[in-house]
Amino acid sequence: MAWEEPRPGRRLRVAIAAADPVRRLGLAALLARAGHDLAEAPGGADVVLADGEGFEGAGFASGGPPLVALGTAEAGQAGLLPRDAAPAQIDAALRAAAAGLVV
Repeated sequence: MAWEEPRPGRRLRVAIAAADPVRRLGLAALLARAGHDLAEAPGGADVVLADGEGFEGAGFASGGPPLVALGTAEAGQAGLLPRDAAPAQIDAALRAAAAGLVV
């Protein structure tokens, strides 16, 4: 296994799974402020950020990029945060999940 040195300022491609369009816009703005790029689909993403109300049963966690969920647990996800997690917590969880960690 090749070792990749950590890159603290690395931009991630993040897909958002959220049923509520207003919530999706808010999460997209948060990601932009954190310096990440928005991926249109999970297949083009380094990690998926799922709002607890937007992904239940959608199967995003299996076979695709790691998934960090806000508020609702689903088997196989890389991370779980409360729905009202702070931007710094979301950024840290996304980076950790993209690096292969479970948070």
